[in-house]
Amino acid sequence: MDSVDHFSEQKKKNYKILNLVYYQKFIIEPFFFYLKQSITLVVYSFINFYLFLINIFYYVSKSINKKCIEMSNQNLVSCSPPLDNLYNSFVTIYTIHKKNNILEHTFKIQNLKFLGSGFIYDKKGYILTAAHNITSLDDIFVAKNCDKFYLANVTGLHKESDVCVMKINSKEPFSHISLDSINEDLKQGETVIAYGQIQDFDKETYSIGIVNQPKQSFTQFTNFNDEQQTCLYPFIQISNPINKGMSGSPVIDKHDNLVGMLQKKIDNFGLALPAHILKNITSHLQHKGKYEEPFLGLILKEKEYAIKNYKRVNKGLNIHEVIVGSPAEIGGLKKEDIILNINNRNIGNICDIHEILNSSCNRCVNFEIIRDNKKLKIKVKLW
Repeated sequence: MDSVDHFSEQKKKNYKILNLVYYQKFIIEPFFFYLKQSITLVVYSFINFYLFLINIFYYVSKSINKKCIEMSNQNLVSCSPPLDNLYNSFVTIYTIHKKNNILEHTFKIQNLKFLGSGFIYDKKGYILTAAHNITSLDDIFVAKNCDKFYLANVTGLHKESDVCVMKINSKEPFSHISLDSINEDLKQGETVIAYGQIQDFDKETYSIGIVNQPKQSFTQFTNFNDEQQTCLYPFIQISNPINKGMSGSPVIDKHDNLVGMLQKKIDNFGLALPAHILKNITSHLQHKGKYEEPFLGLILKEKEYAIKNYKRVNKGLNIHEVIVGSPAEIGGLKKEDIILNINNRNIGNICDIHEILNSSCNRCVNFEIIRDNKKLKIKVKLW
C-alpha cells in the first residue's frame, strides 16, 4: 500500500513538472518572444515614422525656401529699372603705355591693360571713375563703350575723394547717367543696382542688392589736406556683391536715379560715394581740372561734450578750437560754441559736417549754434 501511494505521489510530481515545462515552453517563452517582437516592431515603426516626418519637414521647408527665393527674385527684378541706359552709359577703362609707340587712333586690343570701371555722365563723353584706377597720368587711356573703343584723357583727379573725370576723344553724342537725376534721400533696405566690369571677365555684370546704411563712416579712411583739416567722406553701404575691377561702377536706384559710385569694399559690403558729393566734386574737376576741399578752420568734439555743456541739446558738436585767421574765425564762430545745424541740416557727428561742406556748390554756409545758452545764426564764407 505504501509503495502504491509512493508511486502515486511520484506520478503527481512528474505531472506537475511536465505541466511547468509545458507552460514554460509553450506559453511563457512564446509570450515573451512575441512581446519582444511586438516592442521591436513598435520601436521600429516609431523610428520610421520619425524619419518620415523629418523627410516631410525637409522637403516642405525646401519648397517654401525655393518659393520665397523665387518671389524675392521676382520682387527684385520687378523693382529694377530697364538696364539699357545703364549698359549704354557704362565704360571699361584700359591703358596703353607710351613705350608701345602707338599712333593716335591705332592700337592692338591685346595690348590693353585693364584698369577698372566707369560711366559716362555727360553726352559729350565725360566719364567718372575711381581715382585709384588711374595709376599714372603719363599713360594713354582707352575707354570701351558698347563694344567700341575710344581714346580718352584725364580731365581732373582728386585722390582724397577718389574721384577722376575723363573725356572721350570723340564728338559723337553718348548715352549717359545724368548727375541732375540723383537720389540723396536713401533709406535702409532700399533696392539698388550696381553695374561693373570684373577683372579677367569678358563681359560686364550687374547685381541687385539693398542699402545697408546710407551714411556709413570709417575713421581709418581719415585723410588730411594741406591745412591739416580732417576729410571724412560718408559712404553708402550696400549688400551688392562687389569684385575686383568694379571700382568706379555706377550705383542706381529702382527709378534709374544715380545713387553713387563704387569705390571700396569692406568684407562682403560695397561702399559708394554718395551722388550729391560726387556731383559737386565732378563739377570742379570738369571745369577747373582740380578740386579744393572747403576749408573751415575748426577743431571739433563729438556730441557728448555738447550734451554735457548744454543739457537740452540732443544733437550737435562742440567747437574745441577755432584756427586763427580761418573762415570760421572771420565768420564769428568761437570756442565752446555748439553747432546744431548747417544749412538747416542737423549735425550729429563730424562726418555730417564734411558731407555738407563737400556737397555744397555754394561756398557760403549758414550755421545755427548755441552760445551762452542762446541760439545764434552765423554765416561763414569758406575758402
